[in-house]
Amino acid sequence: MYLVKRHRKWYAIHDIPPKLKPVMGFGRFSRCLETEDEKAAKRRADMLWLHDWSKQIEEAKRGAPHKEESDAAFYRSLLATAGTEEERKLILGQIEDEARDRYHRALEKAGYIDEREIPPDEVPPGWEESQCFLSLATGKLVPTLEHLNEWLQALNNEAKTKDMKKSTVIRFAEAFPYLQDVNRKDVQRWLNKRVTEEGLTTKTLNRYLSELRSYWTFLRSLELVPEEGSPFEKLTLNGKRFEARRDFSPADVVTLLRAAEAKNDKHLSDVITLAMWTGARIESLCKLKVEDVKKDHVRIEDDKTEAGTRDVPIHSKLKPTLKRLLEESKDGFVLSGLSANKYGDRSDAVGKRFGRLKTDLGFGDAHVFHSIRKTVTTILENAGVPENVAADVVGHEKPRITYGLYSGGNSLEVKRKAIEKLSYPF
Repeated sequence: MYLVKRHRKWYAIHDIPPKLKPVMGFGRFSRCLETEDEKAAKRRADMLWLHDWSKQIEEAKRGAPHKEESDAAFYRSLLATAGTEEERKLILGQIEDEARDRYHRALEKAGYIDEREIPPDEVPPGWEESQCFLSLATGKLVPTLEHLNEWLQALNNEAKTKDMKKSTVIRFAEAFPYLQDVNRKDVQRWLNKRVTEEGLTTKTLNRYLSELRSYWTFLRSLELVPEEGSPFEKLTLNGKRFEARRDFSPADVVTLLRAAEAKNDKHLSDVITLAMWTGARIESLCKLKVEDVKKDHVRIEDDKTEAGTRDVPIHSKLKPTLKRLLEESKDGFVLSGLSANKYGDRSDAVGKRFGRLKTDLGFGDAHVFHSIRKTVTTILENAGVPENVAADVVGHEKPRITYGLYSGGNSLEVKRKAIEKLSYPF
């Protein structure tokens, strides 16, 4: 880790170890620390290393092949390209010689001159390792992670989704290092252990299984696992019950806002303010640009659904905040100065700060930033706003086919009357 100053701001830099570059897919970490003060930059860099970069490197280490596996993969590739049976026999002879040499080196390292010195009831040092190498090199054993990156490259997913799937397979491989280890009974035990030790929900377990099934199907296409049956079918999922997200009360939203202001967290208080008067998702608000703010409405882009991209009238209580944010913007964004994570997500850091804030105030897992969006919907419903109008305000799909399929949407004036019904007990 080292610091570099560019354009008056400090950046944290960390070079990826060469052997991990193919696993991680890039060669260096780099992050703007959003400060001109060197001491503050060092503190932020330390936190960045502790909570993010070091964990990514440790995960990559678990996904990187050991030397024994990489050496065996070399011989396996030679066997796969052998043109004749004579050439294949020659390579198999080289593999056996290498396995024997590994065994004898292990004996010498343990202080034995002859294997006959070893007591009959003891396993000779290096014997199991040499046999494992032999099985790997001849293809009788295949490392679970050997084709992981090949599978990830074939997926048509965003980088964040690919990283999530990669993490799942790496965790699975810790318990099942070789494909030959995988069987339904032990997979069931592995899932049960995840629930016992980590308290995972059934929803998360289902995601794990879906990702592992996808990887297994890919391995099947390479003829590395049997065509018949799957170790990921007919399993019992006894995860914790998923607690549905709950809305904040209007008074709760005010409490959150005041707490953010008391911490002097400008970005956090501003994003809460924007959310409580628009009902927009945090991701949409953090990527909102100055050019998206018109005289009487805001153009919100939402990638979640087609209905998510919409024009939302500016609530009268929101106008002063928006005016200030537009005047202060230095980078073209309404919420100026937010740093994007490696996926280009500008809401990541402020979202985590919101998580800590609501936890400090006593809210549990069922309350998240998205709960403010539910609050807005609840206020509109209680104010008698028709469902199709509320859907146009918050960007939901229309509840009925006539409006949902054929209508071009409510006018700004209709939505303005609806959104002015939003009220909070300040």
